[in-house]
Order: sequence, then C-alpha cells, then structure tokens
Amino acid sequence: MEIEFALVTGAGRGIGRAITLELGKTHTHLVCISQSKACVATADTIKRGGGSAEAVVLEISDLERCERVVADIVARYRPERIGLVLAAAILGRPGGLVNGPPLEEWAKVYRTNVLGNLAVLRGCLPRMLETKFARVVVLAGGGAAYAYPEFSAYALSKTAIVRAVENAAAELQSAGDFSFVALAPGAVETDMLAQVRAAGGTVKTTTSASEAVQFVSKYFASDGNALSGRFVHVRDEWQKYMSSGQETLKPCHWTLRRIE
Repeated sequence: MEIEFALVTGAGRGIGRAITLELGKTHTHLVCISQSKACVATADTIKRGGGSAEAVVLEISDLERCERVVADIVARYRPERIGLVLAAAILGRPGGLVNGPPLEEWAKVYRTNVLGNLAVLRGCLPRMLETKFARVVVLAGGGAAYAYPEFSAYALSKTAIVRAVENAAAELQSAGDFSFVALAPGAVETDMLAQVRAAGGTVKTTTSASEAVQFVSKYFASDGNALSGRFVHVRDEWQKYMSSGQETLKPCHWTLRRIE
C-alpha cells in the first residue's frame, strides 16, 4: 500500500517538518502546511531531493477558510489514497486555573490545536468518503495522559484531540478502510520544548523525532487498522499491531477511558 498524497500541518518546523521530509523521499505528493513561510523551505528541500511537494501558508485557526482551501487542493488532485499528519500546535502561555492566562488565551490554543487541525481533516473528508480510504495521525501527548497544570491550555487541547481521534474512528469504522491514530511523540528537542523548559515545565520522556518519523512511515504503509482510535506513544510496542493478521488490542488499551 502506498499513500500517494499527504497533507502535513506544522510542516515548517520540529516534528512536523521531520515527518514531512521523510515522507518526501517516497512517491507521495506532500502538501506542506504552516502558518509561516517555513513550510516553503520544507517543500523546497523535498523538491531538491527529487520528491514532489507544495507549500501552503495557512492560518488553520481561520476555520472556514482553512477547510475551503484544503478542500480545493484535494479537489484539484483527486487522490485515491490520502494520508494526514496533523502536527500543528501552539503552546500558549504557561499556567493553570489559578495563575494562568485569561481564558481567551485558552480558547486560542484550542482553536488552533484542535479545531484548526480538524478543519484540515474536514476539508479532506469528501474525497476520503469517495475513495473509502484514509490514514490519519494526530500528534497528542503534552499532558493528554496525565495532569499538566504548567501548561493547562495546551494539555486540554491535546486531551481533546485524543478523544476527537476516538470519535472519528468510531464514526467511520464501517465507511471503508479508515484508520485514525493519536500519537504521543515524547519530549523531542524542538523550539516548543525549549519554551516549556524556560517556563519551568516538566519533561518526563525525552525522545528523538526519528521515533515519530518511523511510526508515521510504517503506519502509512500498513494494511491494517488495529490501531485505529488509539492513543499510541512512540515507545509503545505498536509494531505488533500495525498490520492485518497481527495481534489485536483489548478495547480498554491505549484510550482515554477509565479502567474499572
């Protein structure tokens, strides 16, 4: 199986850029999305290496415009197999309910990290439903698995995106070959992690961006959907569940549900 067309948000820097550059080594056409012109450099690097890519400078928090722009791009190419990597995120100001920023700042983080990425997905959905196929990876982590009051707004957004992945997987499970995964990449040495440290945020698991890159590459090439709807950490034993005919997960594993 080969993904012929992939969109990556947050493609201008950090983990999103690393994933995009790796996918650019395949026969996949990459749509590199970021809010700054950094995505242009990512696309240019892919093209210099012989790959196929285009850059789209887009503020995904402008939800209506974002969905329309993405839908127009997909309608232009009409790909048979679409892959999405939703990596765009803003950290927001530090703090929680007691000493944190105004709730308007929380709303800004949520609008970008959750609704903005979902607007990209919705822009792709009509074509995905036509072809009955999708592979979607959404970067989660950042407090989605535990309390993280140092950056409450960010943690809230990342928790919400995990549930959004579960909901999408359940909604589309009988619509075709659809698979949605929330991926916790661990603490990768990025500009965002430097901001977290500077603000006194805690770091629990340091990883390399190559681990997230490896997951996405194998996930996009997989023929199974046993991981659909799951919240996977890059250090989990996800390889054994990646392809059809391999092991299956219990319903309660790698989700947000309570264990009673």
